[in-house]
Amino acid sequence: MPRHPRGPVPDVFEAFADRVEDAPGRGDALPAGRHLARSAGLTVLLMVLGGLGTIGGAWVASGHTPDLAYTTLLWEGLALVLWCGLWGLLSGASTLALGVLVVALPWVRRRRREGQARMAEGATSTSSP
Repeated sequence: MPRHPRGPVPDVFEAFADRVEDAPGRGDALPAGRHLARSAGLTVLLMVLGGLGTIGGAWVASGHTPDLAYTTLLWEGLALVLWCGLWGLLSGASTLALGVLVVALPWVRRRRREGQARMAEGATSTSSP
């Protein structure tokens, strides 16, 4: 049994044209492209914060390695890579968590308040049936 039906694929905008409405009072709202650009910028900012935290944590951990005696250079190198990698991942995750708390949550709350205010003014949502 084929998973995908054969034949032309229906156009979503034609099939659900009755559900897409122009909401009144949305002329002063930002275009969808600006919202997308802002959320993409926020994502890039969080990625950079996580990367810098990972690099910084691994760099600090490389200066504070455990003082153990290894039998071969291979084991010492493996232990050093694991030590720095794990501390780098831990610091990157904690930096990312702090970035979400400081930057992303206020942004999401502000967007939610804007959406609720728009709904209270009588604008209809295009995502609800």
